[in-house]
Amino acid sequence: MILQGQHTALELFQTIAERLTSKLKTQIKTFFLPILLGALLALARRRTVTTWLRAAGLSEDYRQIFYHLPGVGRKSQELFNEMLKCILEHLGEVITSASSIRIVLDDSPTKRYGKQVEGAGYHHNPTPGKTDATLCFGHSWVVATLVLTHPLFGEVSFPIAAELYLRKKEIDKLHAKYHRTFKTKTTIAVEMIKRLMPQFKDFKKTIEIIVDGGYAKDTVLLPLGNLQGVTTITRLRRDAALFEVPVQPKTRGRGRPKMYGVRMDLKSMVESSDGWEEVECRQYGQVVSKRVKSFVAASRLTRGKPIRVVIVKENDKTWLPLMSTDAEMSVVEILESYAVRFGIEEMFKDLKDVWGWGKQELRKLESNEAATTTNMLLFGMTELSTWERSQSELVNREESPWDDEKRRPSHADRRNFLRRAMLTKDFYGALRGARLTTKIIHALEKLMRLAT
Repeated sequence: MILQGQHTALELFQTIAERLTSKLKTQIKTFFLPILLGALLALARRRTVTTWLRAAGLSEDYRQIFYHLPGVGRKSQELFNEMLKCILEHLGEVITSASSIRIVLDDSPTKRYGKQVEGAGYHHNPTPGKTDATLCFGHSWVVATLVLTHPLFGEVSFPIAAELYLRKKEIDKLHAKYHRTFKTKTTIAVEMIKRLMPQFKDFKKTIEIIVDGGYAKDTVLLPLGNLQGVTTITRLRRDAALFEVPVQPKTRGRGRPKMYGVRMDLKSMVESSDGWEEVECRQYGQVVSKRVKSFVAASRLTRGKPIRVVIVKENDKTWLPLMSTDAEMSVVEILESYAVRFGIEEMFKDLKDVWGWGKQELRKLESNEAATTTNMLLFGMTELSTWERSQSELVNREESPWDDEKRRPSHADRRNFLRRAMLTKDFYGALRGARLTTKIIHALEKLMRLAT
């Protein structure tokens, strides 16, 4: 029998799915909601679109669905906006109680195969593996996530925007068909933030934009620095050009005021034993002690605007410079905020392992955009609908005594929780009115465990 927690979570999942479906055209509405539910139920290792269709019982309409699927890709921005509204409605109190709003930006490739895949090309490979390949063939996506702190399980990432990065040579091939214009990853990232900012204005909180060192460029830091209430936190290069903040004279003379003072040598500062301190901060769900050195500097990346730099020294050979565009930000806040960036890497892994992101076997550009949007919406819907569920509801480790009982439920556990709820509802709905023996009930429960 379906439990109250399962019923509540499944009901919220279906409500969100209906709201998202309402943003699509009539021809697409008829199949998009069943596809969302089918993707949730799909158990096959190869999570292609045809797998979704079989799980949803839509195999006979596959021609019509593949024809209209690009329409979902064209509406991806509206769908993400609606998903964000759902998050803000249900978790508004969590955001209100937080000290700031944290948004993490990063990019990730999805490997593809075949010359007929539109928009695919060679991109940097972040996971070379045994082959040690620096490049991989496929699509590259710029993704923005909203990071919220769960009272029991720590930081949770919700994908709230995603856009396909197309190289200039790929755009030239597809220009006649799609009329796309070339945009760098940094331009895409800045445009995303500008689109998202108005949706958070009612909270009246500082928005922290947390990015990897690849986005520590003036093309990102300058436009974001012009936005009111936005602070950018990132990693700096070890050879970054930093300068002392010049002391301005009391009376201004002729000419432009001095923007940069004496250049600072980061390597010499690391080697020096002066100025180091031990601070405690919370990173990756636990309190850790870090040896740091902090100072205010001027940088060409911000056109002389003072920044707060924190050098983190792990050992004699390993050190890492971090920065915040808010010079008044504390060392602990910078360390804790930058550590949140790891959540987007976890999310990328779950999207690829749990939902099969990039494995839908589609050739058309907008169809691939539709599949990526669907994967990310399903991820957010699963996290949101199971937000209030306890660890004992989400996962039972009695059959896995080798597992860590204190480990927080994974995203796969949350998906399986919803899948069990849906299958249980269907089984008991079909058997309504029938007398079930204890043996049959136990057999059904065993089937549920095997299926999820």
